[in-house]
Amino acid sequence: MKTILQLISKDYKLFWSDRRAVTMTFIIPIALIIIWGAVFGNLNKGGTATKLHIAFLNNSSSPIGKKIERVLDSSKTFVLIKTYKDENDKRIPFDTASIQNFVRKGSVSAALVIPSDALSDTAFGLKLKFYYDPKNDLEMQMIDGMLQKTIMTEIPDIFMQGMKNQATKFLGLDSGKAFNNEIAKTVGKYFKIDPKWITNPPVDSLMSMAGGSDSAKNSFFQNILQLDKVQLVGQDIANPWATRSVGGWAMMFLLFTLTATSSALFEEKKSGVVLRLLASPISRVQILWSKYLYNMSLGFIQLLILFSAGALLYRIDIFSNFINLVLIIIAAATACTAFGMLLSSISRTAGQANGYGMFLILAMSSIGGAWFPTSFMPDFIQTISKFTIVYWSMDGILQVLWRGAGIFDILPHIGILIGIAVLITSISIWQFKKGHVF
Repeated sequence: MKTILQLISKDYKLFWSDRRAVTMTFIIPIALIIIWGAVFGNLNKGGTATKLHIAFLNNSSSPIGKKIERVLDSSKTFVLIKTYKDENDKRIPFDTASIQNFVRKGSVSAALVIPSDALSDTAFGLKLKFYYDPKNDLEMQMIDGMLQKTIMTEIPDIFMQGMKNQATKFLGLDSGKAFNNEIAKTVGKYFKIDPKWITNPPVDSLMSMAGGSDSAKNSFFQNILQLDKVQLVGQDIANPWATRSVGGWAMMFLLFTLTATSSALFEEKKSGVVLRLLASPISRVQILWSKYLYNMSLGFIQLLILFSAGALLYRIDIFSNFINLVLIIIAAATACTAFGMLLSSISRTAGQANGYGMFLILAMSSIGGAWFPTSFMPDFIQTISKFTIVYWSMDGILQVLWRGAGIFDILPHIGILIGIAVLITSISIWQFKKGHVF
């Protein structure tokens, strides 16, 4: 037994001396648990993300419209955006046309409009306009659900109280009370709900309503709130799910590929290939440039093949905006190549480079939006995500494929990706000059 314990002790010593093994075993899982915990823990706090940004316009002067605006304004779930910046950087309040353009441009995923005739079209319900861009289906469903829940929590109270007040005003206190009770019995009978809920509706939650089938509840609520939904972007896309997802997965695999090919420098050094190259009239700069251009072209080809496969298998439309797709692919491949070269320049071994690469790629993919929407994350992670290659590559690809964005729309994405590439490459060159690799 003593011998076995000594052998186990030896294995632990070897394990702790291997930074890559320790990183892969503990650091990466802990980092991912923190990120996922921040996302899903955040969701569990209130059933939604910390802040969901929606554009908002209230054209109604009714008390209900003002109450909805006040409720949403004070909500911990939503941030209402009521103005936009014009060409002169001046804040302009939305109108019906500008709020739709705001959604079409991708500034927000949804907009809620309370029309001036919100209450005149129906004697009982409230009619609202909901404009949306389902570029992220999960986020869209959450906004839709939470918006209806938040509004519905307040509306029954207003309707029921208003109805009771009107009855008391015209019929007197006793007759009005009798009228309200009779109305409650009638509504309860045909909608299969408890009349007590109608005479004393809960303000905090409709879910506390007693009795009634789900279909009856839904029918009752749909009559109260008529949410007219209008999809502004992506109506003609053949396969929305694949179009939304392809960018994130393509970027993650591209980063893995280019990290692996960049770390191949260590294998070439070990096998003597680098020494033979240096013995010939080839400089270090030429070797690095050849590696850089090789990896960049490989990344470009990989992305092109992945998107072509997506077009063939899942009917992703890559040809209607092909030039702009190629431009964003080149920028993404350039930034990812720089990332791979940086890993090689700061690592001592291929294993170390792959370990760092695994951690950074998974971290960037998770917070960059490749796995779930960045809007589900806490504000500080959303800020960090904008420093990642995955975020800008994914958003640029989505702009091209989902929104059909033109060159001027994706110039910021291209500029930021190239800027990241230049910065990272400068650090790589500085590190390579120290001679860690060759």
